[in-house]
Amino acid sequence: MDEKDFVNSKTGKVVWEQNGMYFRFEPNFLPFKDFIPSPALGNALLSTALILGRLDGMTQKLSPQEIYLLRMPFILKEATLSSEIEGTRSTITDVYKEEKQKETDTQKALDNEEIRNYVNALEYGLKNLDKGITEEVIKEMHKILLQGVRGSEKNPGEYKTTQNAIGKRQDTLETAKFVPASSQETSYLMGNLVNFLNNDSSSNSLYKIAITHYQFEAIHPFRDGNGRIGRLLIMLILSKDKILSHPLLYISEHFNRNRSTYTDLLYDVSSKNKIEEWMLFFLKALETQANSSLQLIQALESYNQELQNSMKEVSESPKMHLLVDLIFKNPFITITDVSKGLKLTIPWASNLVHKLEQKGVLKEITGKKSRKIFVAQKILDILEGK
Repeated sequence: MDEKDFVNSKTGKVVWEQNGMYFRFEPNFLPFKDFIPSPALGNALLSTALILGRLDGMTQKLSPQEIYLLRMPFILKEATLSSEIEGTRSTITDVYKEEKQKETDTQKALDNEEIRNYVNALEYGLKNLDKGITEEVIKEMHKILLQGVRGSEKNPGEYKTTQNAIGKRQDTLETAKFVPASSQETSYLMGNLVNFLNNDSSSNSLYKIAITHYQFEAIHPFRDGNGRIGRLLIMLILSKDKILSHPLLYISEHFNRNRSTYTDLLYDVSSKNKIEEWMLFFLKALETQANSSLQLIQALESYNQELQNSMKEVSESPKMHLLVDLIFKNPFITITDVSKGLKLTIPWASNLVHKLEQKGVLKEITGKKSRKIFVAQKILDILEGK
């Protein structure tokens, strides 16, 4: 870490580690008292708050069934995009498909598992919001995130006990671009961070989320999985502070598209005091992705309604409407899924599925005579942004 990059930092200090012969960055406690938002940042806060308000307003008009159908696609989309930043190559399609067909590519199967772990970690955090966002909740989310995947040998659910670093795979503590907080200070810093995000009422909530994300990454409390946990916390705070009633936002898409800017700005907050530049970027990410969420909700709802309206032309069976809901839960579906999900005989379920196949809503992908798998490709295309 080049100590010359860190000039009069207001967010922490550079410390020379005599025993290891390297420099590290020790973040200050929150809040950063010397930071005063500019009018430009105030305008950005207002603009972002308005679009988030629009998104939340739209979701509150949806029925519980509509929210239920939207919730998993959105969480899965965020999980996939956040994991992609860390190097996974699976898509939403891959994860949905593996529920019906075993993935033969070992690496992709592990990538799929990482994404499922991310979903489970977020769901755990959301279910436990009544406790606040505690260190215990964060540690449990971390344990869930790394269960059975890369990093599972790196003390999941426990803070680091040795120094870690951010840089290239081959870097040492001496050559890494950024060496975060020491293991000795991590517990104190995390206690302060959790207290700040749960109890600080002097800061605007969106400002608080941006600073919390920066601080978490500067602490880097775990041996692995810090980036994903840091991004998971964004959705938890949006939910805790009642900015969004439902987790229908995938902010990692903006971070992914602007990956270099994202990582550079986090570094620049520590090294060059660019708190405002980071916050403007973060607010832009929220605003951009709230707009994307609005468009995605509208596209999914529109296609769902289009299918529901056309079901009378396909079959007189009232079960057809329920079948449409099933393919929005997972666009890959089998006749057995339909039989069990709708409590139908296999012949009846087969008849309904084939009616949707004839209409072009479903397409068979195995080419087999039995154990067929059908896919609603248009739903996947909407989710993948195609």
